[in-house]
Amino acid sequence: CFFSSLLDLTSNKIELNKNSEVSLSQLRDWYVGLTEVQQKRSFVDIKNCIENVISLVGENTLVSDLEIRMLESYRKKRLTSVKPATINRDIANFRAMLNKAVDYNILHSNPIGRIKQLEENNVRQRVLSQAKFELLLESCPESIKGPVLMAFYLPMRRGEILELLWDEIDFKLGFILLGGNRTKNKQGRRILMHPRVIEFLKNLPRPIRGGFVFENRIWNRKAYHKAVKLAGLGDFTFHDLRHCAINNLRLAGNDHYLIKEMSGHKTDSAFKRYNLVTEEEMNRVKWLDEGKSLDTYVDTSTSKAKG
Repeated sequence: CFFSSLLDLTSNKIELNKNSEVSLSQLRDWYVGLTEVQQKRSFVDIKNCIENVISLVGENTLVSDLEIRMLESYRKKRLTSVKPATINRDIANFRAMLNKAVDYNILHSNPIGRIKQLEENNVRQRVLSQAKFELLLESCPESIKGPVLMAFYLPMRRGEILELLWDEIDFKLGFILLGGNRTKNKQGRRILMHPRVIEFLKNLPRPIRGGFVFENRIWNRKAYHKAVKLAGLGDFTFHDLRHCAINNLRLAGNDHYLIKEMSGHKTDSAFKRYNLVTEEEMNRVKWLDEGKSLDTYVDTSTSKAKG
């Protein structure tokens, strides 16, 4: 029993030493070199998130020296320039790297374990009227007009649009058909195309052997921001166009379950974040007793007051 216990103790000591033999820079290089990581659609973002953390914690820091207080210090510094959601994403990818190293037996354990996320308030309150959208589209250079047009009318994510294949478009039925490998939640979905999107796609030159619809699949962020500025829209991101598409589908009277199928939202809570009920909509509320809208009562009372 004595020798057995001694052997277990020695074994644990050797395993614990694994964390003291690996620096964060070495771990990063190993992790981003994994095929399973490189094949992810968000590979570039993953690398950037991890680099954000390591650049402040220290490349030469050994995993064994890593403590939660270091990440707390990182968060305090980053909060002066970025939003909590960005910091949470950085930490989540950093932890994923550590956990994967444990799975591969590179590390004995993840030294930071669980860390509570910062509270986020990332609900966007921006939707465009048709007139403002037309102004934005007119301000865009030809190279990005297509993706902007599709994002306003169809509840698709930027990557889904930029990497769209001709084989995924069914002009006969008017659908875009995305496989599970093309969506965020890994579930395929069908997206009915707006007539204006169909017209745009049909007017594009189409190669005989198919391929990608858009030749440049790297988003020109600079050109988009310039167009937003020219249109006088202030803080309006490309992802806000997805809010517009979902909100407009709701305003058109479509069932929210149908919209969720098109947008790919799994939960109602995520879906609700994309819908903004304005005061103008509230004024069109109808009551069951008389079927009159709220503005009818408002106008009536106003006219009596004037009389």
